[in-house]
Amino acid sequence: MARSAGSVMGALSAIVFVRVLGAFLVLVGFVAYWKSLGGSAATSGVGFGAYALAMALFLLPLGALSDRVGRRRVIVGGLLVSALGGALAALAPTPLLLAAGRFVQGAGAVNGVALAVAGETGDPERRTRRMAALGAAAGGAVVLGLVGGALLDRAGVGIPAILWGLSVANALLALLAWRGLPQDEPAGPALRDPRATRVALLLGVAAFAVNFSLSGLLLFAKPLLAAAAPGVSYEVALLLMLLPAGLGMFAAARLADRGQAMPVGLVAALFLGATPLLWLWPTGAVAVVLAGVAFFLGHSSLTSLLPSLAARLAPEGRRGFSQGVQSTLQYLGSAAGAALVGLLYAGGLTLGLAATFLLSGALVAAVVLAASSRRVGTKV
Repeated sequence: MARSAGSVMGALSAIVFVRVLGAFLVLVGFVAYWKSLGGSAATSGVGFGAYALAMALFLLPLGALSDRVGRRRVIVGGLLVSALGGALAALAPTPLLLAAGRFVQGAGAVNGVALAVAGETGDPERRTRRMAALGAAAGGAVVLGLVGGALLDRAGVGIPAILWGLSVANALLALLAWRGLPQDEPAGPALRDPRATRVALLLGVAAFAVNFSLSGLLLFAKPLLAAAAPGVSYEVALLLMLLPAGLGMFAAARLADRGQAMPVGLVAALFLGATPLLWLWPTGAVAVVLAGVAFFLGHSSLTSLLPSLAARLAPEGRRGFSQGVQSTLQYLGSAAGAALVGLLYAGGLTLGLAATFLLSGALVAAVVLAASSRRVGTKV
């Protein structure tokens, strides 16, 4: 039975939404729960980053496997693995087992396969809009994960209950994927092109830096916000900072499509690298909230821009490979950012924190400039 492009995209959007939600919904109460199991603040970033680390490690292998056995089978299997990992994490009695369960939960890394299905579904002329829809689903999951996690924490809903909820959601999505995605078909032979590797690695480095800064800032956002702007409600501040991010993503995409990819990327990189500095010292509520707005605008703009650049610059027939490498490095950045910033924050190394954010922004800016070079691909 043929599936309409709309129904397929609905299923893919739900899958991407829940996969990203799994990373952020537990963020607010994770450090406290980790410590309640006997862990330390210094190692909490490693435990939190286990999910993203597994995503980074399994995105490419699952993408390659889907070329051999079919997209739908891999998506369904990955979602079931994630459901199992959520249950294991919810039942974990020690920090080590919690991290192991989160790793299994993240191992169902089917986001890259979902992007491949989206690229193969419907009219080629609408491919960019389909990718933007998945980007919006991911962005919505970040917002709902941060705000919803804060509200659940305030309501007394613990991390184990959230993990059980995510486990059930992944199991239900496996059924939806089996019923709603196209029948599996054998893929064609892979093409080899050295330029594809250059493009993939270049944009992947920028994606690493973007998520490095995001996870590093957000893991300790609550105490940083309390120290920089005492008395400001964390939930209200998050809403004020995150709501403009979705609008920023679509505005950046429109400008990039009109030939302004380089200035959009450079401004976004500036926001990503410089605005977290206002969170590291007492600067007042207004300055902290405005800095947060700029940071999330920069992050959401780059989240839209980098996949768009990959689609433009990667050679025909290797765009899936480029997206896979970019996604892998992106989630690796989430794991590294949480781990390194956790260690720096626990050690009180404020200047080290400032340097990491500045270097991330500078790295993204350098990639945006390089991506506009004819030596890499089509000039943007």
